[in-house]
Amino acid sequence: MFDTYSKDGGKLLVHLGALGWVFSSAAQLVVVATDKNIDKNKKKFLLPQEGADAAVNVVMYYSICDIIKKGADKLVEKGKLLTDDVAKALCKIKGYDPKKDINAWNNMFTEAERKMKLTERLAEPNKLNFMKSLPKSEQIKIMPKIEDALSKFESHKNNVGTVAAVLASVLACNIVTPYVRNKVASKSQQYLCKQEAKEVRKTQIKENITMKNPLPASFKAFNNYNSFGNIKI
Repeated sequence: MFDTYSKDGGKLLVHLGALGWVFSSAAQLVVVATDKNIDKNKKKFLLPQEGADAAVNVVMYYSICDIIKKGADKLVEKGKLLTDDVAKALCKIKGYDPKKDINAWNNMFTEAERKMKLTERLAEPNKLNFMKSLPKSEQIKIMPKIEDALSKFESHKNNVGTVAAVLASVLACNIVTPYVRNKVASKSQQYLCKQEAKEVRKTQIKENITMKNPLPASFKAFNNYNSFGNIKI
C-alpha cells in the first residue's frame, strides 16, 4: 500500500479527500441525531436530508476527482503529456536527436507496443521488439538509459496526477458538488415539507375528534360561509 501511494500522490489525495467527506458527513448525522434541542419529529425529516447531502458530497467528490485523475494518467501514459526532460530521456535510449524531433522516441516502439502503457513498456524492456533484435552487449548498455527514463517518467506522472487531483478537488468542492447538493436539497426540502404538512393535518384532525366542540381542521374552512341578507354565518 505504501509503495502504491508513494508513487501516486494523486490517488492518495483523492482517497483521503473522499474519506474526509465520509467522516465529516457521518459527524454531521451524529450531531443531528443526538441533539436534544431538536424535536423528534424534526429529526425524522432532517436526518434523511442530511443523509442525502452526505451521499451527494461523497459520490460527486470521488467521481469527479477519479475521472479527472485517470484522464490525466492516461494522457501521460500515452505520451501526450510529457515534459521536455522526460522526452529527452526517452530519445536518449536509442540516440535520437531531440532537437530535430522531441517525439522521435516513439519510433522505437511497434504499433502494438504503442497501445500499451509507457510504464509497462519501460518496466519490461526485454519484451520490446527493438531490444530483442540487439546483441546482449548492446542491451546491457541501453538498460541504464531505460532505467533513467523510467525513473523520470514515473516522477513526472506522479506530479501530473497530484496536480490533476488538486484541481479536480477544487472543481468538485467549490463548483459541482455545491450545485448538485443544492438541487437535491431543494427537491428533498419540497418533499419533506409536504410530508410535514400531512403530519400536521393528521394531528389537527385527531385533536378535533377528541374535542367536544371541534374546530375546523384547517383555517381555510373559514373561507367558505353562507350569507343571509346582511348577516354572515
